[in-house]
Amino acid sequence: MEWWSQRRDNGPRPTRGNMRPTVSEITDYLLVGEYPRDHDIEWLRNEHRVTAIHNLQDDEDLRINALDIAVLNEVATRHGIKLVRTPIQDGSADDMADRLRVALSDLATLVAGRERVYLHCNAGLNRAPTLAIAYLRAHAGMSLNEALAYVKQRRSCGPFMTVLEDYFGPRDLKPAT
Repeated sequence: MEWWSQRRDNGPRPTRGNMRPTVSEITDYLLVGEYPRDHDIEWLRNEHRVTAIHNLQDDEDLRINALDIAVLNEVATRHGIKLVRTPIQDGSADDMADRLRVALSDLATLVAGRERVYLHCNAGLNRAPTLAIAYLRAHAGMSLNEALAYVKQRRSCGPFMTVLEDYFGPRDLKPAT
């Protein structure tokens, strides 16, 4: 954790206040946004027809935002929503690169299961959009440039494009058919 985000008491400091998470529909089956709290889960199901949540927060994210993954999982289960967690350290391109294959596989499994997935990190600005772009590149026939433009039309973000280029190759390269 950086000096500017530390608290003397090392206690939680939720970043979203009491607002609902922002949600951006990327495709019919993939939404990207901010982290949900337990009381947001039913709202995600009712308002956005979410049937699965893919959480990219690591343990530090959960602590900072006063979230309990066991409670989130219990509430999601109670509302008929699958919860999958693939923790990736916030702000770390290295961790994103290390965990991309697993995260992409987890997301692809949910989508292949015909789930409407809410993909999130903390703010939905970096890790979640990076994974959404990776999914579109790997499974929707788009180049990285096309996937980036497609996601950015739907959500402001700053994805880890160098990680994606290292994983997939040049930005203009389309997947082999």
